[in-house]
Amino acid sequence: MLIRRLYLLSAVLFLLGVLWVSFSCSGGGGGGSDSGGLPFFTNVRVQSGIVEAGNLGQTAAWGDFNVDGFIDLFTASTDFPPPNVFLYRNGAAALFIDLTMGSGIFDQALRSSAWADYDNDGLPDLVVGTIMGGAPAILYKNLDGSVFMDVSAAAGITAVGGSANHTIWADYDGDGLVDLLQANAGISRLYHNEGDGTFTEVSAMAGLGDSLSTKSAVFVDFDNDGFVDLFLANGGANNYFHNNGDGTFTDMTAAAGLAGDPAWNSAAVCAGDFNGDGFFDLYVSNIGSSRNALYVNNANGTFTDVTLASGTQDFGDGRTCAFVDFDADGLIDIMSTNHTTPTSLFRNLGAGVFVDVAPDVGVSTPIDVFSAAWGDYNNDGFMDVFLTGHIGIALMLNSGNQNNTLVIELVGSGDVTNISAIGSRVEVTDFAGVQMREVSGGRGCCEQDMLPVHFGLGMDSEVDVLVRWSGGGECFFPGVNVIGGARFVVFEDGCEIVQED
Repeated sequence: MLIRRLYLLSAVLFLLGVLWVSFSCSGGGGGGSDSGGLPFFTNVRVQSGIVEAGNLGQTAAWGDFNVDGFIDLFTASTDFPPPNVFLYRNGAAALFIDLTMGSGIFDQALRSSAWADYDNDGLPDLVVGTIMGGAPAILYKNLDGSVFMDVSAAAGITAVGGSANHTIWADYDGDGLVDLLQANAGISRLYHNEGDGTFTEVSAMAGLGDSLSTKSAVFVDFDNDGFVDLFLANGGANNYFHNNGDGTFTDMTAAAGLAGDPAWNSAAVCAGDFNGDGFFDLYVSNIGSSRNALYVNNANGTFTDVTLASGTQDFGDGRTCAFVDFDADGLIDIMSTNHTTPTSLFRNLGAGVFVDVAPDVGVSTPIDVFSAAWGDYNNDGFMDVFLTGHIGIALMLNSGNQNNTLVIELVGSGDVTNISAIGSRVEVTDFAGVQMREVSGGRGCCEQDMLPVHFGLGMDSEVDVLVRWSGGGECFFPGVNVIGGARFVVFEDGCEIVQED
């Protein structure tokens, strides 16, 4: 009886959401501050210069590897025969140039990728995971903004065991250096950055345990204590590890209510504050279930499954997920891709209710998308998305609307906070409340969004900006003008803010 009532409630909320979208799209407004309605996405992959991207697409990561202010793209596939690896530099005209040949990045079938400046030299480096069973991750050092060198062995990235399903970055101990997690089908590996170009494998010492059959992972500070926690999406029950702040983690899965169903076969996880309460919530994509799972953070160490009431259950055929404000209305939305069924883009209507608008905005296909990497590649203030999977590959350009936007790139000092500022948080306050983002070292199935954080602001013209650095410091900027969209770089040193053209 309880389950039937929940489904009935979900259906009613879903219908109300559909009516609300119809109202807002016909000029009735959305949330009071949305002036633009729904944007539309167009596949511009070929005309943008991304002609070759391989078959059986697997991973994608946006990263400004030549530090020119335009995000570049790394993508890879798992097809045979090669080529499988592609490195594209973003030109100022939003045209991409293939720099793969001569880049030093070895051509092989890859499962995951992520950018971070691990040695704090000002150039983002690349880590990738191969499909070879038991093989360690591969670390490519960025030498000059176009040429890379495999330094894995010298850096100590050598531990074997399991397939590298996900490679992500995080400064889990707050020492100003990004560390590396290789989430494996067998034993996962946590590498601590020693600051001298080397890493030490510390999984057991950190308390992460063995043989978790992990498919996806995300580091986020869920309890706002200044240290990033870790969620692992597994082939069986999922795991949530609380960061103790001393270099160790404690498994708090049961207490937090985040184990899920062991039969779910979770494929991906992403985090975002969808209800604007200042605490990050979780979305878990499942491929062996009848639904995915949206968890609201209760701000007391526990989470509640609100999937049915929110209308975000999807098909349980999941590949990856993402939190992104695609329509820039100030409410963060959820993308969910699937194996054999269309992609869903759940528009946040407020009050904990979402509605799928993927067919209306042009992103319901291609299906079987493994990586949906979001980034504003043409610097127009609206988030575009690169989709790669086993059936199709697309660069989807966001048409935008009249809403104001804000993009902020953080640059850590390299001493207190890592230069990539991974794990740092930005909070933006306007008349409607507070939005927050955290600079991420990877999420979803096996992808990474751009490192600069993006905010949709509706019709707001001025906001207050608070930066909470992962090293512990803060910078506050009141009354930031965002009319027409704004882009800023914030430096930890001196709390300097510089507006970009």
